[in-house]
Amino acid sequence: MHAFDPNDYRKRVLAAVERRGGIDHSDAFELYDIPLEEAPRLGDAEVRARIEEVWGFWQKQRDHPKYRVLAGLLVDEHAQLSAPLLDAGMRRIEAERVKHLRARRDSERYEMLDSAVERLVQRHGAIPAGKIPGLEDIGKLSGLDPAEVQARLRRHRILDEDAAPAPAPAGVSVQRRQQIRKLLAEYDRLLPGDPVPTLLALLGLDFTKARHTSEIRLRAEALRARTRELPPGRVRVVLDELLVHVSDLLEPGGSAMDGYLQAVIDDVTDLLRPKVRAAVLVEDRLVEGDHAYLIGEAIAAGLDHPAAERVILALADELGTTVEGAEPSPSSGPQNSAAPPISYTRTRPSSGTTSQATGAGSNPAAGRAEAGAGTGDAGSADTAQSGAGAGYPGASAGSSRTTSGAGYAGSGRGATDSPDHGATSGYHRTSGGSQPRPWEEPLKAARAAIRAGHPCAAASHVAQAQRSVGDDSLGATSVRPIAELVERVLAEAAVRWRGARAGCAGKRYVEALDHLEYLRRAASDVPNPESGGPSLEELTAQARTALAEADRLFAAAPAAPVAARMRALRAIFDICADHADTAAALSVLPVDAPGQVTANRKPDGTVVIAWSPSTTEQTEYRVTRLQPDGSWRVVGRTRGTALEDGAAMAGPVPVYGVVASIAGRASEVTRSDGQARPQEAAPAAPAEDPTPSGMPAVRDLAERAGLLLFEWPAGITEVMVVARTDAPPVDPDDARADRKWKVTNTRYQIDGGAKLPTDLLRPCHLGVASCRREASGVLTVAAGFAPAARIRLDS
Repeated sequence: MHAFDPNDYRKRVLAAVERRGGIDHSDAFELYDIPLEEAPRLGDAEVRARIEEVWGFWQKQRDHPKYRVLAGLLVDEHAQLSAPLLDAGMRRIEAERVKHLRARRDSERYEMLDSAVERLVQRHGAIPAGKIPGLEDIGKLSGLDPAEVQARLRRHRILDEDAAPAPAPAGVSVQRRQQIRKLLAEYDRLLPGDPVPTLLALLGLDFTKARHTSEIRLRAEALRARTRELPPGRVRVVLDELLVHVSDLLEPGGSAMDGYLQAVIDDVTDLLRPKVRAAVLVEDRLVEGDHAYLIGEAIAAGLDHPAAERVILALADELGTTVEGAEPSPSSGPQNSAAPPISYTRTRPSSGTTSQATGAGSNPAAGRAEAGAGTGDAGSADTAQSGAGAGYPGASAGSSRTTSGAGYAGSGRGATDSPDHGATSGYHRTSGGSQPRPWEEPLKAARAAIRAGHPCAAASHVAQAQRSVGDDSLGATSVRPIAELVERVLAEAAVRWRGARAGCAGKRYVEALDHLEYLRRAASDVPNPESGGPSLEELTAQARTALAEADRLFAAAPAAPVAARMRALRAIFDICADHADTAAALSVLPVDAPGQVTANRKPDGTVVIAWSPSTTEQTEYRVTRLQPDGSWRVVGRTRGTALEDGAAMAGPVPVYGVVASIAGRASEVTRSDGQARPQEAAPAAPAEDPTPSGMPAVRDLAERAGLLLFEWPAGITEVMVVARTDAPPVDPDDARADRKWKVTNTRYQIDGGAKLPTDLLRPCHLGVASCRREASGVLTVAAGFAPAARIRLDS
């Protein structure tokens, strides 16, 4: 067996599995990179070692920008996938099963290509050379690369003729167009919902609003404001980068906008060229049904109807073909419902019979597009929007597909004269009352359930459709995207339930209500995953009652004196911890500075800093020391009124400053020398000090078996562990930290180390700060982390 090469594996295996649609279209031998033909000869130890290598690689790929979702699924299914390979007997049985599975899968992959080739041979007696690019495009739709297509075509004679010239690129640079497409695709993955094919769609505008520069600028500024409110993470990074392109290409208007619109048209043209070529491959013309389907695809990609028409006509002209019929304007309304249902049949040359499907199910080449159209983009504003983009669901590609798409992406029989139609020339239009396939009705019921916000019911209908598919590859292609959509909505519902329960438990009812409202709209039949926990209606009532009470108390809070108003406002947080009006009102109330500050040196050199408390209640104090270079270094933070500085230099007692803070607001500084220092002169961030705040620090950090191990410093009774995923934590009070917890010396000895939470996000950075219990009982946390008190945990 060949050695495992991570880079080769990513390109050869992960790319192929992703292209085919995920792990359901692969097998354990491929996923663990074990050659099927060598399986009977391999020993258990060798196979186990390979499985461990691949398993470790999957975990490292969970942050990969392209394969993170696939890697996450592989990690989740690792135990089930690897089980049949660990024993020699089971491995032989599995190898035999996979051999037959691959043979059947290959026949299905080549079915569409073989059908087109056979019809070309029947018509021309051979394969015209000019048709080979179109056959490669058809192969691409089935997951075949050009080499595989060429190998298949060697069975037939090729007629020499000149191929059509490739169009010259125009508009925004190719590199920038590619970058924008990748960012928009990642945004769609991070925030499932209506597709966002263009920067205009990101702002909730369609192609027709491209000249409304003032509205574009207003929406862009609003999106920037919402983006700034997001927590650090990939969503914020992607939005920031997209907004740079919005600023450069949309907001200036004029020629910049012209260039971007041309880039969108170029992208759509590139997207549709292989589909148009495939559609005209055999008939040498674009039939009406294919034309309607391609118009819908162009609109879903971000164009308006006139621009979509122009692109299709230009591609037909480029390929030297004609359009059989023009799609009526979307404004013309639906067709007469009394007309006979429209279906599409695909001729199977080998038997002379036809297979039939109605509506969206007849499009194996565009399963994903069918899923969006057939469900009315069930992930619309009601299903999966969150984050900064949620405010602009308006006229995105998804809504284009819902409004104008009714004419060419219909969801079934009798709804329209132009249902979703495959981009393969093997389809032609027929009328009549052909019997629907057994999977069509449950599939339509699943779409309806998703639109109604009932994903559990949709899952039941999908399961019924999957049982009815059998060996029908067309049905499997049609059912798969709906099944994936249902899985995404159910997964989002699980996340929302966790958020709702956590919000209610922490009295963050505004946050909880956002999750609960989503569940009510998009997943009302998903029960509380917590057995015996409150229902959706009960939690919603609890959150609304708390918010109403918080609103009442806020209205009744006294305007003066300041102390009474602050006390009343803080009491509201005991009812609703994220009440926005209360937070805003508190932000404008002053925090009184501490009283007189004194600093005295003890015989051992330690400086004791003491101060009179602030008149503002429940404050925390930050103590800083004036350095010889004029900068300020944080000594520590405490809720008491005294602190010891063991790191003060010998000589005269330094000058200290004390600031009172509460809920993120700080008072003026009070200095030990009686001078004033402007609040805006914030103390400098502490340098990497080997003994922050004069406390001995932990060292020799390591992780083993779920425990964080280190050398415990003498005289320290507790430590504070701070975790952050995006960067090393700055200090124990880092506002961007993902998690913090304390560990006592006694617990460390009992457990043999500091236990790491099982749900700790990885990879992440950890910092360990020493803590000291003062004689008064107040716990003082070191102001920073020593260089040796940091560690990075990988996946």
